[in-house]
Amino acid sequence: MKKTLFILITIIPLISHLGYSQKIDGGNQHTVMLTNNGEVWTMGKNEYGELGDSTFIRKIYPVKVNGLPTIKSISRGYKHTLAIDIEGKVWSWGWNNYGQLSAELPSNYNYPQKVKGIEDVIAVEGGHWHTIALKSNGDVWSWGHNFYGELGNGNREHSEIPQKVINAKHIKEIASVGYYTLALDEQGDIWAWGDNNYGQLGDGTRKLSKEAKKLKGISDIVSVATGWHHSMALSKDGRVWMWGDNPYGQLGLGDYEDRLLPTLVEGLPKIKRIACGSWHSMALDENGNVWTWGRNENGMLGNGKLSNSTTPVQIELGNIQDIGAGCFQSIAIDKEDRIFVWGENWNGQLGIGNYDRKLEPTQSILSFSGELMLDSSATTELIDEAKAGLQLVNVDVVNVEESNEGHNNENKGTVRIFISHNKKFLLSFALNIILLLVLYRRKFKTRAETA
Repeated sequence: MKKTLFILITIIPLISHLGYSQKIDGGNQHTVMLTNNGEVWTMGKNEYGELGDSTFIRKIYPVKVNGLPTIKSISRGYKHTLAIDIEGKVWSWGWNNYGQLSAELPSNYNYPQKVKGIEDVIAVEGGHWHTIALKSNGDVWSWGHNFYGELGNGNREHSEIPQKVINAKHIKEIASVGYYTLALDEQGDIWAWGDNNYGQLGDGTRKLSKEAKKLKGISDIVSVATGWHHSMALSKDGRVWMWGDNPYGQLGLGDYEDRLLPTLVEGLPKIKRIACGSWHSMALDENGNVWTWGRNENGMLGNGKLSNSTTPVQIELGNIQDIGAGCFQSIAIDKEDRIFVWGENWNGQLGIGNYDRKLEPTQSILSFSGELMLDSSATTELIDEAKAGLQLVNVDVVNVEESNEGHNNENKGTVRIFISHNKKFLLSFALNIILLLVLYRRKFKTRAETA
């Protein structure tokens, strides 16, 4: 008889957020998700603590980030992660090589740190080695790496302290992935600053800008997105504009030529949401269908192939409400709060319990409602590492036969799993203490042998 596995994750009452809240995002090889109840979950590579789970161990299944208040929006950097709580405060963790965490000490953090010196934040974006924040008054602030002028403060000096971006006022949306930033103001105009080697600023040149400059020739924009070196904008009438680097066809213009000015993408229906991976692009149309184009050697286009596409292709995924992308992965949420992932999975960034690359959308083992049901065909893909990991975080598995003994057939063939987050945090803390003791013992032994 077919068996079904139910994973029930303890949740708190749902909260509602005003305006658009970013719920899914992908970094280099990690993914971050925000559930409807304000919890942050991460998965994938964890070399610099970018998962925020108090370890440096990669996870092939979603793990909750502890130590955070209720969160209203998230973002990834290249190897760092960011969150905004309901009071408008910014939290950061992961790689801190150029001060992109704005933390007290110049080191990497594997647990959340509150960013000081900035409040009333409504949006945050992680660039490659820098961070951009949008305040409720429409001003933009930045910190971290600044060799390409990506902080927009008029110079090229790195800063771990938040600084105000020059000229960026009345901004309502920001986007940053590489070494530059796009900002959208209340009038529907785009401002850009930072690196411009590939024309990603859209000003017709390849010259970097150390302060925000308004783009000419494009207006009535409602949303912006950035890739590694390519840019994307959505106009009020649902049309998509693109410019910048194009070696994989990520501009969707039918060729591999760079564009220094915004250019209209043909062949798309009316679009309501856009997203950029590092070298691929995504669009969500008004009917809930997903379109992708660009680099695909790792399967991030989700069309079952590994060949790049210079024009938009519709994938077999409908009823979608939101989309997101990382360097080598893509993410979507449907209107039933189910999460779908596809693309590369070297370090478990898809969070599906294994390392298998997925060329087509696959359901994640986490949902935005905090509860997920997987049938037996899906659970068979969980490898031993994932099963052991779930047990390490205090997953109590009730034997199928025993749980159904003396019950009616309605619940037959069901396993219920409950995760205790408090015990999970304590276990993580204990494991870190053990690791420190082991390292100390080795250091002491080495000194004794040398003496």
